[in-house]
Formats: sequence, C-alpha cells, structure tokens
Amino acid sequence: MAAGKGEKGSAVVGKGEKGSVAAGKGEKGPTVAEKGKGVAEEAGKEVADGDMITLKSWDGKPFKVSKEAAARLSKHLAEKIAGGCSDGGIELENIGPEALEKVVDYCNKHDPYAAASSSRRSFYTAPSKELEEWDRKLVDRLSQDALFDLVEAADSLKMDGLLDVTCRKLADMMKGKTTAQIRETFNIENDFTKEQEEEIRREHAWAFKI
Repeated sequence: MAAGKGEKGSAVVGKGEKGSVAAGKGEKGPTVAEKGKGVAEEAGKEVADGDMITLKSWDGKPFKVSKEAAARLSKHLAEKIAGGCSDGGIELENIGPEALEKVVDYCNKHDPYAAASSSRRSFYTAPSKELEEWDRKLVDRLSQDALFDLVEAADSLKMDGLLDVTCRKLADMMKGKTTAQIRETFNIENDFTKEQEEEIRREHAWAFKI
C-alpha cells in the first residue's frame, strides 16, 4: 500500500478490506504512520524489510532498531532518516541507555512488519488490546525516575504513542491524591506561602470540591 508522489496524506485500502480511505485537502492531514511512510518515499527509496539503523544513547551505547518502525513511530527519527543522517548511527545525547532500550522495545513491539508471514503490509493505526496490555506492563515495572526519563525520551523523539502511554501512567499516579501527596510522590518543592495557598483555595474553591 503506497501513497503516490505529489499526493498529501492519502491512503488506499487494498481489496479484501472494507472500503477505501482518502484524506481530502480539508482534513487534518497525515497521521504519524503516513508521515513515516512519506519519509521513506521522500528519501527516494522504500525501506526494505529487516533494514536496521543504530541509535546511540548519551554514553555512546548502540541500539539496533528497524528503520521502518523508527520512521513511522518517531517524527524526530523520521526527519533524521529523511535527511540521510542515519547511515553512521543517530546520536541521542539527551537520552540515557535505560530509556533508549525501552524506546527500542516499544518500536519493536509496535512494528507491524514483525509479522513476517503477512504478505500484505498495512500501516499501524491504533493499538490492539494485546498491545495496550503490553504498553501498560512496560510502564508499570518502571521506577519513578525511569518513568520520568522515558517521558522525556518520548517527548524528545516526538513519539506520540509512547508519550501518551507514559503520561497516562503519571496521571494514574496522581489520581485521588491531595496536592500535598502529589508533591511528596514526585518530590516537588512547595514554593507557596501558607497565605498564598489559602488565597488560591478561596479563589478556586470549586476545584477542591471535585
């Protein structure tokens, strides 16, 4: 399945699938998946199955990942690949090895091309129940510091899917907690005086009743 050159944000569904999808000029534009595919086309070639690139953490540790998955799941990596910056490895100076390992795990798991037995390729659009469960387990077993590092890595790499997963985990950690408990959980220093806190509570009393 391929979008022709010159077309913006269009996709054609093959025979056997339900109907066809086309992004018109008035719609919001291409999805992350379509942008990833467009990057490969703009580079002047299709990325072959099994083609790998190397990502390097801030300490120089190398991690191999599918070029196709990287381009499709990370806008930042897609830009690097399109610019021909992936041949010697992509250095990620603000991402540590532990966080980058989780990024690669996420890419490998979400890569639709992992099913080598499938003869027809279709780009990933939304996580299945199995993927959602895998995502949940990925963040559930992280320490708080490791979770923060992964949030920053997902944000830096412009990985919308991974950023959503990690931020939902943070939201769950804050759910049902008071302001003081949230500060304690995340080691946030309270820079308000007692008088300022009381004023805020008076001005926004409705919020504290929720």
